[in-house]
Amino acid sequence: MTPNKLLAWMLSVLSAFALWNPQAQPNRIPETRTAPAVPADDGVFPTKEFAEGNPPLWFAPGLLKTALSLKGMMIGGSRTDGLLVLRQGKLIYEQYWNGYDQNKPHEMQSCTKSVISALVGIAIAEGKIKGVDQKVIEFFPEAEALLAKGQENKRDMTIEHLLTMTSGLPGDGKPLEFAPGIDELALRKTDCGLLIFLAKQTNPPGKKFSYSSNGVNLLAVLLAKATGKPLLDYAKEKLFDPLGITSAEWEQMPDGNYAGGGGLQLTPRDMARFGYLYLNYGRWEGRQIIPADWVAQTPPKSKSFKAYGRLFWNYSLEPFCGFYEANGAYGQYIVIEPSRGLVIVRTGCTGTVDQFFMNVGKTLGIG
Repeated sequence: MTPNKLLAWMLSVLSAFALWNPQAQPNRIPETRTAPAVPADDGVFPTKEFAEGNPPLWFAPGLLKTALSLKGMMIGGSRTDGLLVLRQGKLIYEQYWNGYDQNKPHEMQSCTKSVISALVGIAIAEGKIKGVDQKVIEFFPEAEALLAKGQENKRDMTIEHLLTMTSGLPGDGKPLEFAPGIDELALRKTDCGLLIFLAKQTNPPGKKFSYSSNGVNLLAVLLAKATGKPLLDYAKEKLFDPLGITSAEWEQMPDGNYAGGGGLQLTPRDMARFGYLYLNYGRWEGRQIIPADWVAQTPPKSKSFKAYGRLFWNYSLEPFCGFYEANGAYGQYIVIEPSRGLVIVRTGCTGTVDQFFMNVGKTLGIG
């Protein structure tokens, strides 16, 4: 093994230990967090154009790219397609590779889930949803007559359970199973939300963390029912348009509803706008887009590695612990660091191992 590959392999192993946490459970500390007061100057907002800023002396983009590539490799994405950094609302770094540029949308994968979280907060503020404790079955009343024996505690499933991956639905990689008499093929074409809700639970709601993209697909259908609008229309009206986000492309499920567990594409600049909205506690150009306390209560309550909040993760790679992030397969990240005023966007995809080793070697000056 060449020195380049040996060093990269050692870094990968160390990174894996830093990221791995078998107790990735939601923290049950009582919620007391509130948003800070809004600064008098109200900040800089890139609704139309991004102002350029000067990077601080400590900023090292090559090392940042390598760190995020290492982190991305843990979820299958060693190839970096784009890297963008905002500091206090100004663009201090932006670069693209592999045919991407600032105008080309990129698959966000599970970063889509974090957008769903924002839309839930908006819908609650508008009174479309009563609150996070509202029962999911209230939006699917027809499920009452279809609940299988032994699944009656599904009536206790709340929106908060879906936001924190504690719904009891099967986790990713496990098939959805249904009681006899449920016409899976018909429901898949007519109501994917009801179909997911009727899937057999693996645990009672609120008892165990299990990462379920289908749970967020259910939440996306719930949002459409609550608002009376297709999810993309609601997102454009309440979230994307006010921020100047124009690149949205969103995958639909077989019944025509938009997916919540993944499927949204945005340009990295539009991803940065979304991250900057969270950095500013939901406020944009003097207007409160997302309730400030919703944003304050979104990150995981625990500071431990891989803690999970309302569809956001803690940032768990040293030396950046304390950030929180939207996180998607193959290394899609929208990282938010309030104390330094930073938003970091990284997009990625699969790449060959040899290509990754070579890139690490170049960054570290040994290749």
